Amino acid sequence: MYFVVERFWPGSTETAALAAMERLRTSCDRLSTAGVAVRWLGGIFVPSDEAVSCRFEGTAQAIRAVHEFAGESFDRILPMVELGDQPPG
Repeated sequence: MYFVVERFWPGSTETAALAAMERLRTSCDRLSTAGVAVRWLGGIFVPSDEAVSCRFEGTAQAIRAVHEFAGESFDRILPMVELGDQPPG
C-alpha cells in the first residue's frame, strides 16, 4: 500500500527538509534490511506552505516506525493512489 506523510513545518528550510528526508530514507533502508516491509519513494518540500510531504510503500505501522527510528515528526499519514508511472523498483 502507498502512503503520503505530511509535515507542516513552520520556519523550515530546504537544507533542513533535505536532511530530514535523508534520515527518513536511511531509516527506511535499515528497517527494510531488518525485515520490515517498507520502502522510501521520495519527497517534496513546499517552502510557501512550510510543508514537507514524503511517499512510502508499506504499512502505516511500518511508516510510523521509520519516523520514530529517524527521530522525525509528522502530522498525518494518508493512504494514496499512485497515478501515472509507477515508482521504480
